[in-house]
Amino acid sequence: MDIIPACAISAGGIVFFLLLNRLHPYVFRFVGYLSVLVSKHLAYPYLLRRHRFFGPWSRAGVALQITFISINLFCITGSRAGTLALVTLIPLLAGAHHALLADLLGVSLQTIRLIHRSAGVAVPLLCLLHVLFALTSKVSFSLDNTQDVFAVIGGSSLDLLLLLAFPIVRRLSYEVFLRTHQALSLLLTYAIWRHLPSDKAFPRGYIYISTGLFVAMLILQAGSVVFQNGIFRHHLSRAALTHDNGAVKVRLQLQKPLEIDPGTYINLWMPAVSFGSFLQSHPFMVISWGPGKQHIIDLLIEPQRGLTRDLLYHAKEDHAANFLVLFSGPHGTSVAMDEYESILMVASGFGIATHLPYLKRLIYGYNSRRVQARRIHLVWQIRHKADAVVAQSLLNDALEDDKLDDGCILSISIYLESNDIPIFPFGKRATIYPGVAPLSRIFHEEVMGKHIKKPEVDTIQHGTKALERQNLKANVEDVEDIESSTQATTAREGKMLVTGKPLVSRDRVRANELKVSGYNDVRDQLRDLTREYLEEGVSLVELDYQPN
Repeated sequence: MDIIPACAISAGGIVFFLLLNRLHPYVFRFVGYLSVLVSKHLAYPYLLRRHRFFGPWSRAGVALQITFISINLFCITGSRAGTLALVTLIPLLAGAHHALLADLLGVSLQTIRLIHRSAGVAVPLLCLLHVLFALTSKVSFSLDNTQDVFAVIGGSSLDLLLLLAFPIVRRLSYEVFLRTHQALSLLLTYAIWRHLPSDKAFPRGYIYISTGLFVAMLILQAGSVVFQNGIFRHHLSRAALTHDNGAVKVRLQLQKPLEIDPGTYINLWMPAVSFGSFLQSHPFMVISWGPGKQHIIDLLIEPQRGLTRDLLYHAKEDHAANFLVLFSGPHGTSVAMDEYESILMVASGFGIATHLPYLKRLIYGYNSRRVQARRIHLVWQIRHKADAVVAQSLLNDALEDDKLDDGCILSISIYLESNDIPIFPFGKRATIYPGVAPLSRIFHEEVMGKHIKKPEVDTIQHGTKALERQNLKANVEDVEDIESSTQATTAREGKMLVTGKPLVSRDRVRANELKVSGYNDVRDQLRDLTREYLEEGVSLVELDYQPN
């Protein structure tokens, strides 16, 4: 190779990387600006609000679904509908367990469920088009033909899968629905395989790919369970049950220590709880957290039906000695909160369970100077006072740890859906208020940084060189809805420069993190509020756990 072209290419590459290094801050800034625009005008607004059986549908969600349908329709010509149905079947069978697939891909469980639902709707429609094409083409059909018989079996399996997908059917018994759904899926796959011609590598090859992914995920899941539980090297873990005001508390004594991140959950299998429990595994939030690996993890469970009701029965009857358990996980993604200065947590009912480990992690990080948090406000909406009693000791533990430099960055406001009670203290530095939480007012106060404490500062007196220490104290109004023992003046310091917003001045405002785990109306209200302040660094995170 000639030396001159090589030198020219090298020089051009060096110039390119120098320009890239010079321009990358502007690229990141543009990407951030574009992300805010997409979130504000596509991701956050709803075209269809939340209803009992369907919704909510955001603009971005509808656009993605239309794009997905359009691509499928564009690819359909003649007999391609059947082949396209086989390709779409691959993601449906790729994950034996949605939580494991979400962990491998690094996405949320909601995203995996959305993909599963979309593909689950597309496959029957494509199969219907395949049948219509066969009818219009006058293809011969006879039940004496084995391929046609399995076509009928596959179609019947698909019809049953669609029938079971309706919420009114699924809610009768979720455990029965889940196992039936899995059995019908395997029957459908086998029927399709028998229906396809055996003299060609494809389209049967798509079935082999789907089956291979399914088996590989099963093996991976089984290996993960064996490794996490220490099977063949340790004894199985044990669970002790207790109950408190209608809630079930489970303490797992692990034989092999496990590192748990805040906001994660485990799938628990307890075969000795009831007759059918050996076929069931349920996800439960982990409410305990500690630095490093843990030998003991705690779960807080809201009893409903099935396994959780059986757990409450055993806890009340003191059958809580030593249940053998197996688990998978921890699953889920933990929200990184170290860079946020103001954090508003909104929970309702048993949604408090997912916030407890975050509180412990944030307070620990604040005490060890590892997080930038200067204000944490937990707003908890409950329907019964007994719900608050369940988590009282856990919240008090978090408040007890929040004492570094008299910081008291944690504020807890509990709202009881009853107007017949007065305002009264609840535990340590927490208060119960009557009625529904005024989320709009609380949200705006947190955005303005009204309750962020500002430390003492040195100020230079005019006309002199002397320094005078001044303690800037707050003149806080309307504090009856926020727990406040000692509040100080607003301190608007942070990453983003706020411009053009009437509720804040032209000054620096910290990036805010808004965490939600609550009832649907609470989530939608906060979504609307957050949309107006995306430019100010306010972001909304809906956690995986959402109470019914």
